Amino acid sequence: MKRYILEVLTKSPTISASGEGFGAVLDTDIVYDDMGLPFIPAKRIKGCLRDSAQQINEMLDQAGIIFPLDHEKTFGVTGSEKSAPVYFSNLTILDYKKIKKWLEYFMDENNYEGIVSREKILKTFTEIRKQTAIGHENIALKHSLRTTRAIKKGVKFSGNIYIEEDSTKNNDVCLNTLILACYNFRYMGTNRTRGFGEISCCLKKNDGTCLQISKELEERCMN
Repeated sequence: MKRYILEVLTKSPTISASGEGFGAVLDTDIVYDDMGLPFIPAKRIKGCLRDSAQQINEMLDQAGIIFPLDHEKTFGVTGSEKSAPVYFSNLTILDYKKIKKWLEYFMDENNYEGIVSREKILKTFTEIRKQTAIGHENIALKHSLRTTRAIKKGVKFSGNIYIEEDSTKNNDVCLNTLILACYNFRYMGTNRTRGFGEISCCLKKNDGTCLQISKELEERCMN
């Protein structure tokens, strides 16, 4: 398998919701581990990139540009017995394993109980936002207050993407699809029309260089 690095940077507070609340305190919460470190699940990022790739396909079709892209071949077909050749890992903060190891050490030591806790770690990477609906009389509607935890602006996540190698052109098709999907992937999570969820995304080689759009596609778009 060929390995690539996927990086996502939050450019505004981002609500990568877990689908669960936190009792009467939070209506919407993000996904985080037992230490309080936020992460983006593999299924979530795969779904976002799949939607992004589908948008690219539709744009190229409307422009009449033919280029070897295939979101179904790359991400798989729902209900199909054949698995997709592309595999995703969870996206975690940079140096996740090292940071988690140290946090586990400090949390196991009773001397640091008041300094290091899951709640304080969460506050480092996240913020609480409250929203309410305003009625026609410019008064907040009853029972409309919603409390949400969001990942702070400026948090970088990283993970791996693996592509099965074969002797056909499938690898090039999958890689081209992923590169363009990453370029087009600019928003994630809920409340994207209200200033949340702006991100930047980059697919990198193992040496850390970003993969660029094919020159062939650039030429076809210019003509």
